[in-house]
Amino acid sequence: MTTPAPPDSPQPAGEPAAADPWAPPGPWQDEGAASGHDPAALPGPGPGVPYWPPYPMPAAEPRNGLGVAAMVLGITGTVLSLLLVVFWLSWLPALLAVVFGAIGLGLVRKGRATNRGMALAGVVLGAAGLLISVGTGVFIAARVHSVNEELRAEAAAASARADEQAAQERERLEAARKKLAAEQEKKAADERARRLPFGQSYTYEDGLKVTTAAPEPFVPNETVFKVPANARIVQVRITVVNTGPAALSLYGSGSPFVRDSRGSLAFAFFDGSGRAKFLADSLAPGQETTSLEAYTLPDDAADPFTVQFTYGSGMQRKDVIWSGPAG
Repeated sequence: MTTPAPPDSPQPAGEPAAADPWAPPGPWQDEGAASGHDPAALPGPGPGVPYWPPYPMPAAEPRNGLGVAAMVLGITGTVLSLLLVVFWLSWLPALLAVVFGAIGLGLVRKGRATNRGMALAGVVLGAAGLLISVGTGVFIAARVHSVNEELRAEAAAASARADEQAAQERERLEAARKKLAAEQEKKAADERARRLPFGQSYTYEDGLKVTTAAPEPFVPNETVFKVPANARIVQVRITVVNTGPAALSLYGSGSPFVRDSRGSLAFAFFDGSGRAKFLADSLAPGQETTSLEAYTLPDDAADPFTVQFTYGSGMQRKDVIWSGPAG
């Protein structure tokens, strides 16, 4: 039976010393135990063996870039979606925020990222930006459609007003044309009414009635004036009556204009017998005046001859002309 050697007894040469369980652990043993490695499996210091203290493996860095990008893009898309001028630019950053945020959340679930809040904020903001941009687009489209409808309605109303104005203008022009035609017809009728045969009457608008009797031969007093050769002397009687309610002035009427068939003026003939009469200067209501004068007409231009009576002033001045044979 072998008796164990005492603790202080030397070990045989060439044999490794046995581990002393009562000895304090070395520094490399504590680090090895803390790192999870078996200190007994590590080579200890000794001749030809260097000292290698154990180190823990470095942990992988979290991939938080997609989450950050998602939040930045979400904020950008949301801000752009609120601006009516550039809202249509917000769909791309908002869509990228949703995609990057979803990928970032997947990385968080796998333990490869730690910024779940940023990724989730990017998804929420991106979705909000998309919804707002779509809503803004729908609002603007509806507003544009409404404005277009209003513009079309205004254009239709303006066209209707223009058509109505054109119709009114046509009616006005037609009325003016008819009025002018009526005035011209009235004027023409009045002109015809003032072209009379001897013996008929014409009444002016103010009530002055004028009548020229059929001409009569005039036998002059040869003791005073010599009768022109190859001429015919006729007596012209004009009767004027005021049938109106007010006094009328005959200023400017005077003696009539007598023309032969060639249009030449005939000269008045006075024989000194006192048979000639002249019109009064004015007439009271119901008053009458007579002009009686003789005129010489060439034998070859006596038929027909005309007698012209002029009355009125300015634009209201009118001529009445009687015509017929000298008798």
